[in-house]
Amino acid sequence: MQIIEQGGYTRQKIIDMLHAKNSSRNIKFRYDLLNKQEIRIGTLDNVVSGEVSMASLATDIKRTARFSMKENRDIDWLNDRVQPFCMFRMPDGNWVEWSLGIFLLNSPKRREQNRQVYRDIEAYDGLQVLLDDKFDGRYTIASGTKYITAIQNIFFTLGITKINIPNTDLTLSITKEFEVGRPKLRAINELLGELNYTSLWVDERGYYTAMPYIIPSDRAVDYQYKDDELSVIYNGLEEELDLFSVPNKWVVVQSNAESEPLTSIYTNENPASKTSTVSRGRTIVDFREVDNIANQTSLDSYTKRLAFEASQIYGHIDFETAIMPIHSYSDLLQIQYSSLEINDRYVETNWTIPLQAGARMRHRARKVVAI
Repeated sequence: MQIIEQGGYTRQKIIDMLHAKNSSRNIKFRYDLLNKQEIRIGTLDNVVSGEVSMASLATDIKRTARFSMKENRDIDWLNDRVQPFCMFRMPDGNWVEWSLGIFLLNSPKRREQNRQVYRDIEAYDGLQVLLDDKFDGRYTIASGTKYITAIQNIFFTLGITKINIPNTDLTLSITKEFEVGRPKLRAINELLGELNYTSLWVDERGYYTAMPYIIPSDRAVDYQYKDDELSVIYNGLEEELDLFSVPNKWVVVQSNAESEPLTSIYTNENPASKTSTVSRGRTIVDFREVDNIANQTSLDSYTKRLAFEASQIYGHIDFETAIMPIHSYSDLLQIQYSSLEINDRYVETNWTIPLQAGARMRHRARKVVAI
């Protein structure tokens, strides 16, 4: 979740404004043009429409955008970036704003309409740079290298310094090699996975970000949505339940000839869980092998992470709200929706904001399950 309080306004004052407590919402959008160093060089006034989306479970690119704009010959389509902002007017007349990301302008298409030329643009966050750049020779990381150092060194080969990844003293237990042609993004994500960190994502200000994974039940709620008198949820929330194939036992083995074998087992025996071995009276095993992991603690955390994520599969909701630009990556939401008797915590996996005043923001989230 982005920081809500800003410009001298408290978190609660801004929430009151977003929920139209004292007056109607007044919203507009701004589009800053940046050069390839992400330095602002102007503002675009020719954007006709667009939308920004986040998909936290996507394998590679997580934040994407689409823009339709009138022809602008001042834009360097190969190098410039666009940073859209969602802006709201506070009751005192001042404006607050949230960045929605920094985007590379990929594959612009030109079209003519009523004698005016338009560009339809697919845009991607900075992960595209790491996905496009691949190792041109075998890339070796020596045993004993700190994971964070190894990750940073890959970033530095691309000249990237806007990095927000917490330090750890864990080191590689074996020498690691990446083959020719491996995208650097996937190499970094493999190293992050061995630490049981989240996969890499780019935040709203262009920082390449990853964090130690925390199971949802141990996280604090980022934001709460209620269908009360100040609700911004539109009617028509949909809930999807699928319990049949959810595992209740996870076995993960590290099998690597250069290091000591490690095994981790986690069993859901919670009688309050609908999918546990106790509730179902049978065991459904998810078995996996990993090539390398930092240590036994990381393997145990990874196994527990698999258990929580698999158990969340059965409970999804799709809903729409008024535009709420405060959302970011994998936010933890408390959602109360009385018509379906829902009052639970959910991890947001997808959201889309149409860049138009009065539009509806779309959300998809999966339930936090106690196992």
